[in-house]
Amino acid sequence: MSVNAPGLTLLRRYADEQIGKEHFLGIVGDVNHTSGYHLGPDRIHGPDYSMTLDRDVTGARTFPTAACAYDIGMGWPAARAWLAWLVNECRSGAFPQVREIIGSLDGVHKQYFGHKNGFATEGYDGDNHVSHSHISVFRDTAATDHSPLLRRFFERTPGRAAPPFPGRLLKFTEGQPRPRGEDVRTWQARMLALGFTIEVDGIYGPKSRAVAVDFQRRHGLQADGIVGPKTWAASFAQPVG
Repeated sequence: MSVNAPGLTLLRRYADEQIGKEHFLGIVGDVNHTSGYHLGPDRIHGPDYSMTLDRDVTGARTFPTAACAYDIGMGWPAARAWLAWLVNECRSGAFPQVREIIGSLDGVHKQYFGHKNGFATEGYDGDNHVSHSHISVFRDTAATDHSPLLRRFFERTPGRAAPPFPGRLLKFTEGQPRPRGEDVRTWQARMLALGFTIEVDGIYGPKSRAVAVDFQRRHGLQADGIVGPKTWAASFAQPVG
């Protein structure tokens, strides 16, 4: 009989207090769940992606009934900002216990983020993960307190060091190839978390440039639409929410 991972129960308690019980959607999967981290190994029979890693197997021996995934509704005011923040934190290595995140940064497109590819965004064709987000943690961390996945967002310290500048200018020039990559995605996700309307697609085009100009004007920077070292640092120096 699968039960809530103790560490995710602590996350649930903090979420109930901070954003309201109505946004908790569950840890242990219902009868429609036949695979994945919403089930403890006791309910998984046969090959399953949530049991493919050595860490999963080790965790299954220690916590054979623990379900290790948390679903949270996105109806609270700072939900999208929190999700963008969490993805960035996972990319920086701040939460090594997180196995995957499934959700929507922009409220339209469903996206998958996994530790194997450094939490680079991928398309996702599965169930509805626009109105709610899914977080799974490695099975060997079932007893770890996972409330910091939400707590640190609300208790974050202004002025925290920015991710290192990627070493290239992010700029859009008509007729020239558009910069693409995880550095673009990281900056776009930060702008989204700060309240700007932007698609986190990893492509620095005219819409990203317009957001950069707007941000630069608001913060007394040269409004050229180029994300260089100063704009990059200022982007991550601003408090979220």
